[in-house]
Amino acid sequence: MSVYVEAMLLLLPPDAGGRTAPVAPREGSYRPFARLDDGQLSRARLFEGPPSLAPGDAARVMLEVETDAVADGDELALLEHDQRVVGSVTVLRVCGRASIV
Repeated sequence: MSVYVEAMLLLLPPDAGGRTAPVAPREGSYRPFARLDDGQLSRARLFEGPPSLAPGDAARVMLEVETDAVADGDELALLEHDQRVVGSVTVLRVCGRASIV
């Protein structure tokens, strides 16, 4: 099950342990992990937002999270493959749910 959410994404600046390079949300190729309140890790994918989002910036984005355990108002940590926290996500609203058939 996946959920599609509208969210505010804050990328941490490099001096706070964040990324050193920007991401391009509209390309759909940035696939970090989201850590839920219960500690569960789920794959995430940005697919809408500004053309580029630099470390230290915040923006409203659309995000697909591969879990059904996300609700409006949730705060998620954004992690990269090395388990380093590089940002935070505040879920503004859950827009839809999809099941893999």
